[in-house]
Amino acid sequence: MRAHRADEPLFAPLTRASNLPCAFWPAVPAEPPTPIGNGVPALIVGSTGDPKTPYPGQLAMRRALTGSRMVTVRGVFRHLVYGVFTPSRTDCVEQAVHRYLLDGGLPAADTACPPPGR
Repeated sequence: MRAHRADEPLFAPLTRASNLPCAFWPAVPAEPPTPIGNGVPALIVGSTGDPKTPYPGQLAMRRALTGSRMVTVRGVFRHLVYGVFTPSRTDCVEQAVHRYLLDGGLPAADTACPPPGR
């Protein structure tokens, strides 16, 4: 939380502390996972350093939603990579999300986006 305070003076204390209890939570699931599998054309957007939705979980969701595509911002420690609360936007993400929202179009393949400013 302290490391992010300079870049996120308002949200770092609020959002970076909210997942701390999870680091110490028991890791044994209460029940088996619900199997899913479908061809729904979903767009999954995330970052490799997401503190709230870890990247391995994003990959598992991508595998489970067989008709989906994934757009990933590489090398960013951030939960939000699209929308008004995103501190620095990425054209790669914006274009993919806008296309999906406007006409339902998905990228031809999973897409890796560079961090903002690169």
